[in-house]
Amino acid sequence: MSRPIDVGLKQIKTLLLKMGDLAKDTLALSLKGFFDKEDVYLRVKSGSNMLLILSEEVQDKVTEQIALYQPMAGDLRILRAYIKIAYDFERFGRYAFNISDIVHRLGTWKNFHNGELSLKEIGKRVQEIVNLSVKSIETQDQSLFWKMSKLESEIDSMYIKDFDVLVNSAGIEAKTTIATVLFIRYLERIADHACYIGESISYALTGQRISLR
Repeated sequence: MSRPIDVGLKQIKTLLLKMGDLAKDTLALSLKGFFDKEDVYLRVKSGSNMLLILSEEVQDKVTEQIALYQPMAGDLRILRAYIKIAYDFERFGRYAFNISDIVHRLGTWKNFHNGELSLKEIGKRVQEIVNLSVKSIETQDQSLFWKMSKLESEIDSMYIKDFDVLVNSAGIEAKTTIATVLFIRYLERIADHACYIGESISYALTGQRISLR
């Protein structure tokens, strides 16, 4: 039998999935801008700002559910997880905005041509882990958490490798180094927040805390 709070929980989940779709689109646009050296700053900023607005809407709706229904422990876990997930989606938008700001501030830079960097592969993996984080909210499939954990580990390894390549390569233009380091760092942070989403969903479902990083 459906309870009054179930309607509110469903509405918040729908709002989170809307945030997830917007976060995916905003990230994709920022990646395209970086690789094409196209200034997409204003468009990405718009998506990032909308994610902030939606995050605040989630917080308001969660507060409303607590005030109206005095939820039991299981429902409180879900509501708490939803607030954290909304924040993580907000961070997706903020880091995508930061990526778009690289081209906006630096203009163009010389490409790094030694073939050792894996920038496009990192971007691809991060999009994949973000997609999995959104899917985990929709399906609550716990097998996705460990796929996310594996991806995050791979992204971390690529981040460290690329960072080391940059540190140990001579004669790189300063703008190339700055753009590349910022780019891989922002992507690494997005991957962390994707894992935070998986951890939040796991906690909501089981009451157990796991670490995917």
